[in-house]
Order: sequence, then structure tokens, then C-alpha cells
Amino acid sequence: MRILLVHNPKAGSEEHEGEDFIKALKRAGHKATYQSSKKKGIMKALKKKIDLVLVAGGDGTVSKVARRLVAMDSEIPLAVLPMGTANNFARSLGFCLSEKELIEQLNHGKCNTFDVGQARGPWGKRYFFEGAGAGLFADYMRAPKRDGKKDEPKSKAEAMRRHVKELRRRLQTYRARQWEIEVEGSDLSGRYLLWHAMNIRSVGPVLTLAADAKTNDGSFDFVGAREEDRALLLDYFDARVAGKRRKFPLRPKRLTKMRLRWTKWPLHFDDELWPAEDGKPPQQCEIELIVKNAALRIWRIE
Repeated sequence: MRILLVHNPKAGSEEHEGEDFIKALKRAGHKATYQSSKKKGIMKALKKKIDLVLVAGGDGTVSKVARRLVAMDSEIPLAVLPMGTANNFARSLGFCLSEKELIEQLNHGKCNTFDVGQARGPWGKRYFFEGAGAGLFADYMRAPKRDGKKDEPKSKAEAMRRHVKELRRRLQTYRARQWEIEVEGSDLSGRYLLWHAMNIRSVGPVLTLAADAKTNDGSFDFVGAREEDRALLLDYFDARVAGKRRKFPLRPKRLTKMRLRWTKWPLHFDDELWPAEDGKPPQQCEIELIVKNAALRIWRIE
């Protein structure tokens, strides 16, 4: 196959990893070209004659490439070499093999569709793939991290545990905020500790909020925790910190369209904040989220 490798050179730990991937792809019989995710030219590279886009990076890099494919209305499928910390996007798509195994099995993949979220608001239009949300997690993304000067975690699992522990600490005193929310014509407005519109099962530090979410069913899952759900959330975080498996205690609601109206508070789309960390939230805002069925192609490795 003609493969475009889009690589985040800051992800992973090995030097010259991009070159290693290109060599491995060529050994597997593919015609491979390289594009750094940190340099200009991604859109131009995607317009060339290629059969597959292989993204080597974390969730942010995958989303960056996927947005361009959707904007182009492209039918070129995307595959992932997960190199981030959480890798929620890659894991939800089934990309769990080692780098060597995945490259060796690319010829045996199949093209599947993937639903995409579209948000319309003051910025115009933007796409998202994992989910959108607000409240505890979005505020945590914006806030300075308490443990920034501690020793580096020894593993990805330890890094995730630290994030969950800090979220749990913040939840104890976190103030629920008022959101006007309409899902499929139903008024779900109220004071929320957090809410998320989920395309994949997990958000942030592998918090599985929608265990039954599917990425090709034409709908997202809305999960919301109100003030009266605080104790349930604390128990869930306690279980996660202890390394126990615990199903998220709140039942999701399916959605294809969602309207929001709120004041000041930030949102997140995938792993990006809106407004950006150095931006100022609008005094009042209204947006619409819709699900675009099968807007992205994924090369799944069986």
C-alpha cells in the first residue's frame, strides 16, 4: 500500500523513531512517505495519491489528522500507532497491538466507518472525535497541576492514577454549575458537576464514562453528573485510584443532536480546550452539537 506516516516526533522515547517506522513499513512491502505532525504540509501530503494514513502519536495527533480528513470529505482510511499517554482514541478503535505487530498486519485490515461530532458556535464549525464536555475535567485541563514538581511517573498507568487521584481531590469541593442543555428535544438543564457527549468509551485519564459507546452507530452518549451524584462520583474515583474495575454509576442517554447555553465556563473537544487556555470564556454562549454518521474511515486491524 501507499502509506503516509504522520509522526509526532515528540511522542515516544526512541531517537529517530520516524525513520524506524518508515524502514519497518518498507520491509513489510509498503511504499511509505513521512510527514511530521509538527511541521506544515499535512494537508498537502493528504492530497497525494495514498491508500492509508498511519498516525504515530497520541490522541491529539490523531485528532489533528482526522479533522483534516473529514474537512476534505476524504475516503482515505486512518490507522494509529498509539504513542501517547492515555491513547483513548486508539484504544477505542482497537489499535492495541505492538508497533511491530501492527505494521506487519496492515495488509490484513478492513475499512470501517467512524462517526464524527460537529460543533457550531462562535468560532464557526469544528469537528471532534472522542467527545465534548465540561465541568470537572475541563476545568482540570485548564488549571495548574498541583503535582507538577513531583517525580515523573514510572509508567503510563501511574500517570493516569495520579490524574484520577487529583480529580478526586478536586471533586470534594468542586461547585456544580448551571447549564442549559437540550438533548433530542428533552430539557436536561440543571447544575452539573460534569457532563460529556461521548463517541468513545473513555475520557481523559481513561475514565470509562460510556462503557457501551460505539463509534459507528450514528449516535453519541450523553453522560451527566449533577450535585446529587457527587457521592457516586467519589466512589467511582476511589475505585479507580485503588486499581479496581468499576462501571460508571450513571446511565448515558443516546443523542444525535444537542444544544447548549451557558455562561463563562470552558468546554473541551477531545483533548483541546475552548476557549484555549490563554483565552477568555465568553460571558454567554450557545452552541449546537450534532453527530455526522460515518464521516471518517478507519483501517481496523482484525
